[in-house]
Amino acid sequence: MPEEAALPVGVDAEVAAIDEGRHADVAVEAWWWWGSNEARTVGVFVGFELRGRRFDYWAGLVRDGEPYLYVEELDSTGLRDGLEIKPPEMWAGHHCDVPMQQWSVGNEAHGVLLDDPMVAMARPYGTPVPVTFDIEWYASLAPTAIAHGYEQAGEIDARIELTEGVLAIEGPAHRAHVWGVPYLPRALAMPAGDDLLWAPYRRHDGQAVLQVLTPAGWVARTVAS
Repeated sequence: MPEEAALPVGVDAEVAAIDEGRHADVAVEAWWWWGSNEARTVGVFVGFELRGRRFDYWAGLVRDGEPYLYVEELDSTGLRDGLEIKPPEMWAGHHCDVPMQQWSVGNEAHGVLLDDPMVAMARPYGTPVPVTFDIEWYASLAPTAIAHGYEQAGEIDARIELTEGVLAIEGPAHRAHVWGVPYLPRALAMPAGDDLLWAPYRRHDGQAVLQVLTPAGWVARTVAS
């Protein structure tokens, strides 16, 4: 991406367009995207944490009345140029089309269908399924600086290719980018109720993350290991 790219009007002064790319002088860096349909009955997420030449990668799909579809590649190798990865038997790419305004995020992988989403925090054994994510992420607000990075609200236009067909998702989204530290969500409390779609995941270091799509959006909290 060009270093001289202009920032959108209203961008926090602490955030620069060049920050969208990799920071070569840090030990860890993470990019995350979340989205759903307007009704929050279907949701997707993608996470990518880079540590030198090694990385963790996660993706997930939640649907009302359906098993949790979970993809993970932990402490893996296969980093290519930019933010493209090609470990064995999968591919994923994350490309900034316009700094602070548009990203293209996708994968071709095998995930597992989990009737009990909580097993993703330990050993995610389930029914293997092929899946392809094709997500276009568009900013709706300027990014806001947070500790060690920034976050931003937006919209997604996603196509998820499943064995039974293509699922289209359009609706609210947000993303986060941090460097120098891993991305560890710290919600103070988790919601309760029957209208929640759980999408937990695990990290390479053994930490588990409770993550859920609620009627108000995505919420997550790191669980102490």
